Amino acid sequence: MNSKKFLSRYGFVLLVAAIVVFRFLYSLSQEFWYLDEDVLQIYLIGLKSFTTHTYPYFGADLVYNGSQIPGALQGYLVSIGWFIWKIPEAPFIVLNILLTLGLGFLAWYASKRFPSLSRIFIWIYIFLIPWSICYFTRIVNPSYVIPGAIMFFVGIFEIYPQTRKNIIPEWLCFYFIGFAIFWIMQLHMSWVLLGPFTAFAFYYLLRTKDIKRIAGRTLSFIAGCITTASLLLPTLATYGIASGRGKSVSAMAEFHPEHFAAFFKLLGVYLGYACFDQNRFRSLGEADSAAFAAAYPWAVPCIVILLVTGFIQALWLLLCFFRKSNGDSKRRGITNIAIGGFLLFFISTLFSMIIPPSHAAVLFFPLMIIYALEAYQEPMKKKWVRIWMYSAFGAAVIFYTANGLYRYYNVSMYKNRDAVVKALEQDNYELVGLRRYEKGK
Repeated sequence: MNSKKFLSRYGFVLLVAAIVVFRFLYSLSQEFWYLDEDVLQIYLIGLKSFTTHTYPYFGADLVYNGSQIPGALQGYLVSIGWFIWKIPEAPFIVLNILLTLGLGFLAWYASKRFPSLSRIFIWIYIFLIPWSICYFTRIVNPSYVIPGAIMFFVGIFEIYPQTRKNIIPEWLCFYFIGFAIFWIMQLHMSWVLLGPFTAFAFYYLLRTKDIKRIAGRTLSFIAGCITTASLLLPTLATYGIASGRGKSVSAMAEFHPEHFAAFFKLLGVYLGYACFDQNRFRSLGEADSAAFAAAYPWAVPCIVILLVTGFIQALWLLLCFFRKSNGDSKRRGITNIAIGGFLLFFISTLFSMIIPPSHAAVLFFPLMIIYALEAYQEPMKKKWVRIWMYSAFGAAVIFYTANGLYRYYNVSMYKNRDAVVKALEQDNYELVGLRRYEKGK
């Protein structure tokens, strides 16, 4: 290996390693002791199971009807690190390992799919886009959805004839989608959005009329389902489809036609998954934006750069919905799947009790990343666009640093880490807090 290739390869490895470390440090600054309690409540699911030595039959709370998501996966994903190392940071370590593996797999796949894009750009983009680092590094159930969502959509892209590149064997793709469905089912109610994609996967399989191929792929799918459903079966055997307090998650479905008015808002959310959508992650909300700016004035110019870049990105991705394929059927196939994903997201909101918050459909993150990278292929051939994009990522790192410092001192676990240490030492999760359903006792 010549020196240039050696430096290129190991320089790339060092860059990715630095990004992973940066993401982990940022995750430790994320909100923990905060009013909405979402992070604390997910943390408590695992902490209660670990300290009381009980099976975590249920995962996240559905606060709008008082039920819980059935399945032990959430509890074990939070608690598994403590079986190895009893420190408060163990769940953060496990989450970051999961994300690194998942995002790394997505970056590897995207690099194979889009060879015209720089490998460095793809990895930086996937690991440092705001949703990837500002939201997914939080101990909250949608964060754990991402590894499964990546497996699912990579599998879908490699199953559908109009997008297939033969990068991954088809049998493995069917295993991926089966695994992902029951993974996400135990973490977030958005799993139902995977149904139409799965139905089309089997439609294309059945259309081959190859009995051996159909049987083999179906068995792969079932094997994937069994792998993750094994943690759901004890809950179903004990409680059925209702929570431990007799409330079913199915009670969340109601038709609300007034949500049609949220079409453009939801479109902005959907496009934002793949853009510099940093505004929703800045400081702790509108009330203290001024305090954040006063504390870190050197980050303000970076915020402006990201706001402008994010808007232009979203506009470009929207315009690309209407581009002609120019003979490239794969490009049109990716675009159609992205549009289909949004329509599913929008239609699902019509059956939700409320207009879903922006994190409600983060399982579409890998779909939008692949769509965005496809859309960036032509612009990234221009030198000024490449300079602009890399400059934006530089500005993003500065913003993340300021945001991380602000959160570390105001809402992170380190405001009262000792409480978690004592809870682990004394096997008493109540020293950290109570689960929502326990507060009404």
